[in-house]
Amino acid sequence: MLKQISASLLSLSFLLAGAAVAAEPNAAAHGGAMGNMPMTQMPAKEKAKAPHKLTAQQEKMRMCNQQAKGKKGEERKAFMRSCLSKKK
Repeated sequence: MLKQISASLLSLSFLLAGAAVAAEPNAAAHGGAMGNMPMTQMPAKEKAKAPHKLTAQQEKMRMCNQQAKGKKGEERKAFMRSCLSKKK
């Protein structure tokens, strides 16, 4: 008897889940199910699509890295140290 009830509840849960997906098949793509979800709770796939604002330090590193193209080894290390330690 308990096994029948468990099987019935399991079947019902799958049925309800399927109905929810059928009702809103593209909910996530159109800001539905995850539209109001904070970034910390979003799946990695959704985080990758979200715009990302760089911090001041990240922006500085990006600019120094662009200027360091072509430099290798100790020359690059010295340049990056100098560039990153400059005040804006």
